Amino acid sequence: MKKLYMLAAVSAICLASSQGFAAGYQLNEYSMTGLGRAFAGAGVVGDDYSALAYNPAGMVLNQTSGVQGGLSVAHLNAKVRGQQNGEYAKNKMNIGVALPHAFGQYKVNDRLTAGFGIYAPFGLRTRYSKQSFVADAGVRSELEVIDLASAVAYRVTDKLSLGASVIARYIHGRMTNTLPAPLGGYSDFDLDGWTAAWSIGAMYEFTPNTRIGVSFKGKSMQTVKGDHKVNSTLMSMYDETLTNGEASPDLPASLLVSGFHKLNDKWGLAASVRWTDWKDSFQEFSLISPDAKILAPYGGKKTVDEKWRETWTISFGADYYLNENWTLRAGVAYDQSPVRNKYHRTIRIPDSNRTWVSLGASYKTENWQFDAGYAHLFMKNGTSQYEGDVKAHFKSYSNLIGVQAQYKF
Repeated sequence: MKKLYMLAAVSAICLASSQGFAAGYQLNEYSMTGLGRAFAGAGVVGDDYSALAYNPAGMVLNQTSGVQGGLSVAHLNAKVRGQQNGEYAKNKMNIGVALPHAFGQYKVNDRLTAGFGIYAPFGLRTRYSKQSFVADAGVRSELEVIDLASAVAYRVTDKLSLGASVIARYIHGRMTNTLPAPLGGYSDFDLDGWTAAWSIGAMYEFTPNTRIGVSFKGKSMQTVKGDHKVNSTLMSMYDETLTNGEASPDLPASLLVSGFHKLNDKWGLAASVRWTDWKDSFQEFSLISPDAKILAPYGGKKTVDEKWRETWTISFGADYYLNENWTLRAGVAYDQSPVRNKYHRTIRIPDSNRTWVSLGASYKTENWQFDAGYAHLFMKNGTSQYEGDVKAHFKSYSNLIGVQAQYKF
């Protein structure tokens, strides 16, 4: 008999995609020029207005004020198979999610630039059928993180620039699962809340065509509250919405180092390395519902042991300047998963290492620039084996495609 795992791992965050498109549930998809080169050189290439989300110091690279808006569509295809009580079972996930973003910058003077952005830095969604063999561990898992960021960048010298951003962060989570026999029914947490976050960055330009940037995003801690709806077919009188559901998700700190070098009039090269401190922010996760009778044996709280590790992401990209109007680009990346092993890979977050291959293009005309990007993510097969009750195997891949438009004042 499967145990009550209705609270396994809150970290399914919506507005993004199943299995997040960077490892864990971290996202990068708020620059379509960046998508075309697998986000190599993030924040220091200077070919759109998204720098404040990666490295705010890079905002000084744009010589004019302007705005941009974009939309990417993330699609996951996953096959899930496994065993339930000794019998073979399978399930599929075929999920598409739209990810919008918007940025604006105002060039105050030759040294000072201010900016504002709306984007999703974290996110994930997983959904299974209510009849799935994993339904007691998770049916619907969503977490949506939206940043409203204000930033400034200042040229200290002709070579050194510094930047900082302050962020109002909105978080919404939804966790649904069926209840195991003999209880039957379902459990549904719906929680949200606000917190503050920040980032700082620096960029050094060795020459007008060669630069490197370093940025750091701080860990954010917050409490989300809301409703916990519980229904049990066995306990026919137990059908209620409790108003004191609660969780305290931590979102990790990260360090990003990016570089860009324009070789000549035709070629530009970019690279990035990012470290994410999941180890400090996601060792375990608890959902709290003190009035839920079915959680009474747990003291009103259920904790899942995650034990995530620190991760590294490395990416390389190239731009080809075809002519005055057209730029073509491509990139590759390797993204390490924070999941340690199959005993800590949950049904709600069946994360695995992935390799990116991407392509993109931009078209300029007068004050306008139109950008498009595409990436295919090869995901390593993974296994989830928790509590020894259910063993599930995941075989997945993802596609990302997006467009954006820029207007320079």
